[in-house]
Amino acid sequence: MAACCRDPYRFTFSLLYSDNATYVGDYAVQPKEATLAAHGVTATHYMDGGSYTVGATQNYSMRATSAVRCFGGQVLVDATVREVIVENGRAVGVRVSNTSALTGAGDKNRVPSTEIRAKNIVCATSVYNLYNKMLPQDLPVVKKFQDPKQRSIRQSHGHVFLFCKIKGDPDDLGIPNHNMWYFNGYDLDDAFDKYFANPTEVRPPTVYIGFPCTKDTTWKTRFPGTSNCILISDGNHLLDILYEFVPQVKGKVEYHHLGTPLTEVTYLASYRGGSYGTKCTPEMFAPINREWTTNPRTEIPGLFLAGSDAFLPSVTGAMYGGCLGASSVLGHLGTLRLANALLCYLARRLQEDDPKLSFVQAYHKAYQSYTDMAR
Repeated sequence: MAACCRDPYRFTFSLLYSDNATYVGDYAVQPKEATLAAHGVTATHYMDGGSYTVGATQNYSMRATSAVRCFGGQVLVDATVREVIVENGRAVGVRVSNTSALTGAGDKNRVPSTEIRAKNIVCATSVYNLYNKMLPQDLPVVKKFQDPKQRSIRQSHGHVFLFCKIKGDPDDLGIPNHNMWYFNGYDLDDAFDKYFANPTEVRPPTVYIGFPCTKDTTWKTRFPGTSNCILISDGNHLLDILYEFVPQVKGKVEYHHLGTPLTEVTYLASYRGGSYGTKCTPEMFAPINREWTTNPRTEIPGLFLAGSDAFLPSVTGAMYGGCLGASSVLGHLGTLRLANALLCYLARRLQEDDPKLSFVQAYHKAYQSYTDMAR
């Protein structure tokens, strides 16, 4: 505190810097290495708050797949894309196998695969999986990607996840309905440096603490007398941090399950356990990386990128990257047709929730929601 009095302006700047750097948890890079672009798009996206599903979070995938089927598409589950088929220099399809069969197979080459042909292929599982696993390894562009001199981008760090079942009703326990963040000090760069130097002893620099039980309006009906919590971080000490922030749950955690970067590899096919694809550093904008990131097109005709590699890493970057990937495949007119089809789909959903709405009113409401989200 004495140091603060000697230099109050420096202390105030430090607090402002720390406060503005708190979004680093959403793209997993310490402040001194992060690109302002990833920070800006993340901060802007959450400016008006977030949202949560009514019911289980599987509703995200259920609604998304129903929209795909509504437009004539198909969604395959328990399916792993093993290879992107390239013929005469063009991507023409993929080879797919049952994920469950691959998991228990000693010799994966004996697991049968199915060819699915398509005019265009869109990869949303990172350039690292694409060029290191899915494309034929003798292609010149693959060898170029694997040459360390031909790119300077690297995959992001992984995370540790702690899932807790808590005995007691969320209201009775006084569990907060907002997300919480733990930061190990005002100087986040210093916190990261100390943690990386001694990750087994030093507390992690950031920890996300969320309570789905207080956000889902159907939770009490589905799980009466039970609460839950999810912590996401770079390291250990997570239960201790939970008890410091929410001391009323101490002694009431009936069960907890730990996920690691290897869990992400198993369930998300994450390359080397990275959580957010490409690491959000200014290097991603360097000319040498132009063909690998921030671009939905690849050197291979018929092959496109979506998700974080098509735009920017992190959660929000991946969402906008999906839009760019679709737009690149469809072209300008196709993008307009897709936007109109999505608005009509949303309008019909709004009419289901409120039958009094006319289609024009529902369409206008859907358009307003869409433009508000885009801003």
